[in-house]
Amino acid sequence: MRPRPLSADLVWPKCTLGCPLLDKVLRGGLASNSITELVGEAAAAKTQTCLQLLLCAQKPASEGGLAGSALYIYTEGDPPLRRLQELANYQKPSSCPANNPFDHIYIERDITSGEELLACLERVRRLLSSPPGRPLRLIVIDSIAYIFRDVGDNASVGAYVERTGLLFQIASLLRRYADEYNVAVVVTNQVMDAVSAAESGGKAPAARHTGGLKLMSDGRQVIPALGLAWANCVHTRIFLARAQQMVVLPDDAVQQAHILRTMQVVFSPYLPQSLCHYLVTQAGVISPENLGR
Repeated sequence: MRPRPLSADLVWPKCTLGCPLLDKVLRGGLASNSITELVGEAAAAKTQTCLQLLLCAQKPASEGGLAGSALYIYTEGDPPLRRLQELANYQKPSSCPANNPFDHIYIERDITSGEELLACLERVRRLLSSPPGRPLRLIVIDSIAYIFRDVGDNASVGAYVERTGLLFQIASLLRRYADEYNVAVVVTNQVMDAVSAAESGGKAPAARHTGGLKLMSDGRQVIPALGLAWANCVHTRIFLARAQQMVVLPDDAVQQAHILRTMQVVFSPYLPQSLCHYLVTQAGVISPENLGR
């Protein structure tokens, strides 16, 4: 169930990540009309990146934004609204200097199952077709893996079949929205430890999940959760990880050390496999090379 192929020369709008050097790696930002997955362990800054995108989507095209509103579907309890407000104080889009950026963000919470997520997404069509304000240009699901976490290694074949069916329905609906309404879709996913070839009977499942790349997080090899069925549903997979290195910002008065993180393009129909570094600061996600610019 591979999504339709995308051209290497995309003409669809892209949403800036809020940092020129990170945008350069993604050739302008995250593409509309496609599904982008951010995958990584806890504290890899998946949610931080999503929050920044919610604000960046409101920016005009001249600033790399989508000039629209965003939908944030948060599945892991209470959404981090305090952090979103903190980022908004630093990154309020210039297109709405007198308005609250929250006016252009729709938030859905208390989604606890795949069935509830599918029902929520089915209701989104009305918002897409008849928006009360700015057109909806970004849909973020944070996270897709959390609501399927109960399907473990000892689950029955029927449970896996049911999960796969739900994932296909969700992915199909997201692709339809991306195609019909020119929407950028972003989902976050978790990781699990990679099984060695010896443990898997001589096979190499990690390579099938990661396009042949060896993904490392905190010194461990990992692979994205949800398996190959879900991997075939997304266009672009981006791996986020904490590097085992600390960085002190040159203009930081208290000389606080920040964890260096990596952003890696795992597979994409229009992006080469590549890697860059970034930090999470009070002002948001930013490349270390872009500090002070």
